[in-house]
Amino acid sequence: MLLIFGGVVLVIFLGWQVMNQSGKSRLRVDPARITVSRVENGEFLEYYPSSGWVEPEISYYLDVEQGGRVDEILAEGGLFVNKGDLILRLSNVALQRQNIETEMRLMENLDRQQNTQFARTSNKLVMREALLDLEYQILDLEKRYKRYKALTEQGKNNIALEQFEVVRDELVYKKNRRDLLKERIRVEDQLSEQQLDLADKSIDRISVSLDLLNQIAASMDVRAPITGHLSSISAEIGQNILPGQRIGQIDILDKFKLRVEIDQYYLNRVDIGTRGKFELDGKTHAVTVKKVYPEVINNIFNVDMTFVDEPPPGLRRGQELTVELSFGEPTPSLMVGKGGFYQQTSGRWAYLIAADGLSAFRTDIRLGRQNPRYVEILDGLREGDWIITSGYDSFNEVDELIFNEALELKR
Repeated sequence: MLLIFGGVVLVIFLGWQVMNQSGKSRLRVDPARITVSRVENGEFLEYYPSSGWVEPEISYYLDVEQGGRVDEILAEGGLFVNKGDLILRLSNVALQRQNIETEMRLMENLDRQQNTQFARTSNKLVMREALLDLEYQILDLEKRYKRYKALTEQGKNNIALEQFEVVRDELVYKKNRRDLLKERIRVEDQLSEQQLDLADKSIDRISVSLDLLNQIAASMDVRAPITGHLSSISAEIGQNILPGQRIGQIDILDKFKLRVEIDQYYLNRVDIGTRGKFELDGKTHAVTVKKVYPEVINNIFNVDMTFVDEPPPGLRRGQELTVELSFGEPTPSLMVGKGGFYQQTSGRWAYLIAADGLSAFRTDIRLGRQNPRYVEILDGLREGDWIITSGYDSFNEVDELIFNEALELKR
């Protein structure tokens, strides 16, 4: 009877095992190779640590407007320069040739304009002299016409009718010629003014071009636009500098800012006024976002941060600091330690450890905010639960993990 009873129990146990294992995948793992974390309630603060570098708040870049060859360098990087100090001198043969050609063209136009003015003035004097002569002739003819007309009306035939008609016709001719000459003078004056105006505009354009070339030629002498420290100068004697190339930078070192690199995940969370902090020499200093650069390069975007209070003494340009950006205020939340599991599951599920510590099984979860240490639990877990937070790469997403020995879990 005992043998029969034992056999029945064994068959039932084996059947239960088969039914229990059907449809589930299992994997035996060494518990010493995993990391576990306990789900707990606490004050959750969303923050993000990022790398920042100290930069001067005001910097001026030295960009060469026109290319040229470096003839002389008068200031080296790291020196203090005053506004207007000569830093380096460039030369550009093509620009000098263009400047000379423009000057010659300007002189030719000026000479042509002077000749035109002289010719117009001479022609105008000739026509006015001709007009004056016509006026005199008309005046003399009018006097003769009046005398001849009066004698003709009195019936005195001392003057032949033919002579009277000649004087009359000549007077009409001279007046018409006078009117035509006046119209010619008016048109000539108008055309002369238009030509002179066009010539003046042409000269003005050439003068502007010449002034621009002179300014460009003056820019061959690179001078300090402000008073400050010449942080760098990248040029060598004989080097050809391209147009628009940056050759140096001048910094005003009495004020600093932080250029901070942030993961693109926080692009919509960071705005002007977002606060942060960093520690230096055992003291905490507050900073705030002043400018956001929206360009994302290699999953990173940059922001400029300024100091809320006085910056710490002894800062140096290029000094690296770790800045913690804060998003909101601490709030009571259910949270768990952040680990590699988040990368494999995207926060959709995790391995929940059984109460006896001998196994762990997949369970769906929903995560919320995160910081470098913790991730917020929104659904799927309770306070006191333990989950595997190390990476899941070697588990092949099986349904259940079996441990060689029980884990010691504190409830």
